[in-house]
Amino acid sequence: MLIVGGTGGTGSWFASYFKDHGFLVSVWGPSGRVEVAERLGVRFASDLMGEVSESDIVLLSVPIKETARVVEKIAPWMKPGSLLMDVTSLKSEPMRAMLRWAPEGVEILGTHPMFGPTIPHIRGQTVILVPAEGRCDAWLSPMEEIFRKDGARVEVLGAEEHDHIMAVVQALTHFAYISIGSALESLDFDVAHSRRFMSPVYEIMIDFVGRILAQSPELYASIQENPEAKRVREVYIEECKRLAMLADAGDLAGFQEAMKSAADHFQGTEEALARSDKLISLWIDNREGGRRG
Repeated sequence: MLIVGGTGGTGSWFASYFKDHGFLVSVWGPSGRVEVAERLGVRFASDLMGEVSESDIVLLSVPIKETARVVEKIAPWMKPGSLLMDVTSLKSEPMRAMLRWAPEGVEILGTHPMFGPTIPHIRGQTVILVPAEGRCDAWLSPMEEIFRKDGARVEVLGAEEHDHIMAVVQALTHFAYISIGSALESLDFDVAHSRRFMSPVYEIMIDFVGRILAQSPELYASIQENPEAKRVREVYIEECKRLAMLADAGDLAGFQEAMKSAADHFQGTEEALARSDKLISLWIDNREGGRRG
């Protein structure tokens, strides 16, 4: 297996993961960081194109904006029966590129790990697989089985459905958290000081804002390039304006009705309340245990 971009964070994570599963892994990165390969215990592909032509699996772990260009360069050199994978957060454009440039006989499996390289293991995480129709008959089941055996939740989607869902699951939620962070900055609000007065719910929310803000700005900006994200952001902003107008006008009944309507559409609010109560209890136990320690 060759991982192009294997000296970066996500690529390194998958290099270790597949090495632990018995794959003979090599990595390549444009910075030529051979020391990363040595630290991972894998080979650095000094002859990139030669490695491409010999590998059973080529996994691309490169920035979204670079994916199509890298596919055009790499895919035509792959051998029949091999598998081309990517791990980008968008799927429509990368899948089109892979279908265009991969020779007949090369199978194609879009892959979206719904986690970052800081997690210690894949158990409990979600992995989305996007197999190319008619071009992933041999490799889909074995790759799916690897992830499932390790406790991951595997979902199989088409590229357009994937991007439609991710426009909300990723682009909208990230946008909302980052906008909270930006608002805190504009207000010159002292987050650290406010922790003295936080309820557990508020502190958990603030920690999630901080978690998002601690990630790669390049990656999170690229996720906003989802072709459906613009419409989703526009709807979100319009709803913020609508709720603000109700609050500014003192229309408490209107605000309450908007909240009730959103709850009716949301469904499962009681289940969400129960799950979040457990999360809050765990958070409190962890905090109090740390204080006692």
